[in-house]
Amino acid sequence: MVRPGDTLWDLSRQYKHSPLHWQEIQKDNAVRTPERLKLGQVLLLGGAVAIVSELAGSAWIKRGNTPQRPLARGAGVQPGDVLVTEQDAFLSMTLADGSHVVMPSSSALKVLAINGQLVRFELLNGRLESHVEKQNGKHFEIRTKSAELGVRGTYFRVRDEDNVVAVEVIEGKVAVGEVAADPRNLLLGVARGSLLAGSDAMQSCQLLPAPERLESAIDGDILAAPMAEASGYRLQLARDDRFLQLIHEQISSQPRFILPDTLAPGFFHLRLTALDQRKLEGLPSDSTVYVAASASRRSGVENLGDGRYKVRWPGRSGQKYRFELARTTEFSPLLAEDSAFYGNGVTVGPFAVPGKYYWRSVEIDSNTGDLAAAPSFSGSFEVPAP
Repeated sequence: MVRPGDTLWDLSRQYKHSPLHWQEIQKDNAVRTPERLKLGQVLLLGGAVAIVSELAGSAWIKRGNTPQRPLARGAGVQPGDVLVTEQDAFLSMTLADGSHVVMPSSSALKVLAINGQLVRFELLNGRLESHVEKQNGKHFEIRTKSAELGVRGTYFRVRDEDNVVAVEVIEGKVAVGEVAADPRNLLLGVARGSLLAGSDAMQSCQLLPAPERLESAIDGDILAAPMAEASGYRLQLARDDRFLQLIHEQISSQPRFILPDTLAPGFFHLRLTALDQRKLEGLPSDSTVYVAASASRRSGVENLGDGRYKVRWPGRSGQKYRFELARTTEFSPLLAEDSAFYGNGVTVGPFAVPGKYYWRSVEIDSNTGDLAAAPSFSGSFEVPAP
């Protein structure tokens, strides 16, 4: 990180053992005026032009023919790399020009090209949120299975999740071009979005406005004002106001979220968005929230002593959940499943086979019968050998 008095000449001498390599640092980091370094700018000195600057949870990198390995904060990113975030993991990359790319959980990205003049990513699945600085002659591109996106400086999302491929622009403009024999082109401005696949693809649509947050209860509930056009809502929590240090997110069919008991108490930055009927995600509303160390946010399992176990979660009375039990994290095959009006728990067993068991409860929309996109609560427990 550039500090007062730093020069490329001195940094080259310090980190590359000779001041004569200063032009390599300039090229790798796309520094336009070597004599005027920007204080706080991140310079990448090891040949890479992007680094993993933030990481919460588990993420992996696959490079060439080598086996995949865990990613760590500070790791460099190279052309050909494939990055993967696991469920409940969040990764941010910092590029040489100060741009940032955020990979929320369950996302996969391939680096097609990355140097001082061109950055090109391919979104394999999941989501990317990009904060791109003005490119000044350089190129920043993201490819999906059906379209290519190019920007000159903007904040936008690209998504390929739950059978929806879409782009949404929060700031600036994004140029969209189809990957097809007779491609269509589209220029999206602020608060506009488009599906990138399907019969309604390549149509500029107005994004839903930011949801209005109503209250944050001490038991961990986050509430928003219902929006007639919304088909669902997303919540994100981060440690910073730019949401580069994500720590948690949820999707709900209702404008209500119950925070998990795994969150440490304290203040966090909160972001709420609404998804329309096309599943385009709208503009964000940002605020701060205090998460209390409340017992009512806790899920748990109690051994009843007769081979049965009581599973509980902080659900509300009258809310319908689908409960599932399995021996694998993929929940296949299922050992038990049930949908009922459980307020906050269910009793399972008795169990004859020792080992680890996994459970989850998924909220069900009482009007449509649809399942929420992600488990509302989940956990595991061990059944000891007799």
